[in-house]
Amino acid sequence: MNTHVTARQQAQLAFATSGQNLIVGDVANCPLSPAALAALTPDSPLVVEHFDGGLTARVLHLSVAGVHYTLKQRRAEARVLNIDGETSFLNEVQRRADFTRLKADPVCSERFGHIVPTLYADYQQGIILSPWLPGRQLDHFSADIFRQILTTAVACEEAGLMEWDLCPGNIIEDQGQIWLFDFGYMYPFDPLVDFNSNGQSDPLFHACERIETRHFFGWLLRQRNVMSEAEQLALFRELKVVAIEVYQQKLAWLTAHGACTAVLNWVASFIVRWQRMLQDPVSLASLFEMEGFRSHVLDIEDDLHGKSCTALTLQRLDFVEQCINTRFAALQEGGVLFYDNAGKTQTELLALYTDKRRQAMQYQL
Repeated sequence: MNTHVTARQQAQLAFATSGQNLIVGDVANCPLSPAALAALTPDSPLVVEHFDGGLTARVLHLSVAGVHYTLKQRRAEARVLNIDGETSFLNEVQRRADFTRLKADPVCSERFGHIVPTLYADYQQGIILSPWLPGRQLDHFSADIFRQILTTAVACEEAGLMEWDLCPGNIIEDQGQIWLFDFGYMYPFDPLVDFNSNGQSDPLFHACERIETRHFFGWLLRQRNVMSEAEQLALFRELKVVAIEVYQQKLAWLTAHGACTAVLNWVASFIVRWQRMLQDPVSLASLFEMEGFRSHVLDIEDDLHGKSCTALTLQRLDFVEQCINTRFAALQEGGVLFYDNAGKTQTELLALYTDKRRQAMQYQL
């Protein structure tokens, strides 16, 4: 186990069992007492609608005296069956405290304009209260959407916070503006020394990879019957053009703040690779294929680790198995056979993913 991850998990488990509380915001912002908010049920007359799909909490849309609120209530037992799932609500309250501080700082508050404000949060009561966000779960992409997400994610990284879960359920879009509002899997790290909150041990993970793995390529799977391959490639190219721009800004910030050579070279390597691969259609198509395969492999592992698989997990398995069957040599050359997939033959990989499919069927939510 990674020492950075182990230390964080142990600290959070110790806090969770200590009986301590963590409160964010002012109780005066609450339309009801914290205890009353924690006790609300979906059939309350104050509840306009409720959303029960969250793995850690359910969400209630409240209307109290004409004012609308979003209330997150912690589940008695998280549906993600691992330590990070168990501590994700605590982690979110911790991050809400960080963002309340950052949004109050006039020097940097503008950079966090796409982060939902927190009115009140109480860890022991198991509640997080925010203004109601109109709009809907993000279900389309454009250069502007990519820029909002990536600039916000990089602003978080520069503040020492790595967001791991840029999934569809954690991003709201309202008339072209995006809001990030779930921070259960956002962890602190030192951006001048570490690649991410796993330290330097996992260079695979970064902001652009996270939106591709947790959202974009899964979304593309669902668009196969309505988007041509050319349209998908064009949208992917827009993402990488924006990513180059944002990562160039990140590299300048890291350089100005004295980041270590390893981190500087790591960020620069993405910029150089993406610029090279965007120069011609063949290279772009190759990059698209490799990034897609990597994204589906990683998301399958995430679902299996949390025992929280869905129909999309099975679609990702279909994609990965087809690539292994038809593009094995290209996958080897592209360097996307990593971790447990490294060094295996085509036959061994197919057998491995047959077993993963069996697990995914067992863990369907």
